[in-house]
Amino acid sequence: MGESKRFILLSTCSFKLLNDVSKALNNEYEIVKAIDGAQTIRAISDKSINLACAIIDLNQPNMNVYQILGLMKKSTAMKYIPVIVMTEELDDENAEKCLEHGAADVVVVPVSAAKIRYAVNRSIKNKIYIKELEQKIGDNENTEDESNASSVGKGEGSADAEEKDRLKQEALSNLENGFANMFGSLAEFRVFSKNHIKRVREITKVICDTLVNHFPESNLEKEDAECIANASCYHDIGKILIPDEIILKPRKLTEAEFDVIKSHTTKGCEVLDNMKEYQTEKMYHYSWEICRYHHERYDGTGYPEKLKGENIPFSAQIVSIADAFDALMTNTTYRKAIEFEKAYMMIIEGECGMFSPLITQCFKMNKDKIEEISQKYADSFS
Repeated sequence: MGESKRFILLSTCSFKLLNDVSKALNNEYEIVKAIDGAQTIRAISDKSINLACAIIDLNQPNMNVYQILGLMKKSTAMKYIPVIVMTEELDDENAEKCLEHGAADVVVVPVSAAKIRYAVNRSIKNKIYIKELEQKIGDNENTEDESNASSVGKGEGSADAEEKDRLKQEALSNLENGFANMFGSLAEFRVFSKNHIKRVREITKVICDTLVNHFPESNLEKEDAECIANASCYHDIGKILIPDEIILKPRKLTEAEFDVIKSHTTKGCEVLDNMKEYQTEKMYHYSWEICRYHHERYDGTGYPEKLKGENIPFSAQIVSIADAFDALMTNTTYRKAIEFEKAYMMIIEGECGMFSPLITQCFKMNKDKIEEISQKYADSFS
């Protein structure tokens, strides 16, 4: 016998939506259906159903989705079930509120079968990853408590404290990076690029390593370099708040539409402000800088504030060149990806705006590594 299917809860009072989403998922999952808030809570609470994911309509009769998310967050049994919120209209307030209450993703319907499968599978993987990291942190804390108890009176409690603290901080750092990858991937889903976040992070890391190892005048410390690379995952988080009809438009944008796209820099900072309690001070600082200023250009031609030269935060200067380069090599709804050599020369020759001379030098020094990253994490999802 083959492996039994996993269960997905699909909660909506729209029978068309029930049928469309069920059809997209029923080859991989058993579908549990609910048509109002009360049925949704009963299904989520049913211990005989091992739910892999819940897809819930924003407009729930009897109980709104925020109440459902709040109940799930408080329950040990429910908090690791990822929730994808469906909505016909996505405004800034509802999108931020869903994420703030713990939703794994927000999708605008109607949605293609491929996109909903991608959203479900990614959300499940992210929740599993976060659960494993939290359990690892708990194991480290339990080990520390047991070790401290056994060493009472032996003078051994302080001997291992430094190592235990290091392990705990490492686990917390892994959890924080897991959140960065998860939230960064939400923005990727909007533009249907599977690996843009990974490529930008890896290219950022290569440039940061070069600055640390070869350019001491940059004053970049190794710890900050690692944080900048991980914080780069948040650079496009504001795109989750851009309407589909603009971000997925199959033709060139009008000036007014491009202004809306540009607002993802400031909208992203609003999302990060709501997530501040889940980040260390350093991660929040760098992710906020990068999100707001990664489209600024050294010659003052960027946005949102047209900052110039060293007035642009250093972290954003680094991520800006990685993001601009990878954007050239990524398919969009209205143009095909540009091949590596041409994209590389466009960056070097300033066709995408001018970048810091120092960071451009680091980019040039790592041409082979950047090409390798581009090939290793090339998009296979379309």
